[in-house]
Amino acid sequence: MFTRRRVFALVSVLLLAVLLAACGGGGGSSTQSSSSSSTQSSAPAATSSSGAVREIEVVLSDFSFQPQEIRVKSGERVRLVLKNNGTVAHDWHVDALNLSTPLVQPGQTATFEFTAGAAGTYQSICTEPGHEALGMVGTLIIE
Repeated sequence: MFTRRRVFALVSVLLLAVLLAACGGGGGSSTQSSSSSSTQSSAPAATSSSGAVREIEVVLSDFSFQPQEIRVKSGERVRLVLKNNGTVAHDWHVDALNLSTPLVQPGQTATFEFTAGAAGTYQSICTEPGHEALGMVGTLIIE
């Protein structure tokens, strides 16, 4: 009986660890905000008028990013406005820079801010299982 309890406790702790790891995301020096149902009216890859933060709308659909390519300057502050027009949840992730947006549910909008790092060309993907394989891949170019 004592052994059964230990096994159950160990399995419970491991299951909790797996669930927490699956729900977490690397944020690095970036900041995240939660999803909202507000609608963004700007066109894809639009620049904000303030000049301090460049705002870019990214439309998430099944299974692509629009725009597929995002170009920013090194050191530039960027705010992605992620609008999910798809039927399943999506995110935008750049592994090489440790950038991960919140998961955006269908019909929802979320924002994600980061400062563009070292110049280079980086692959962005949706990390939901199978989405990368279905073509949900893009490019972040930092000049």
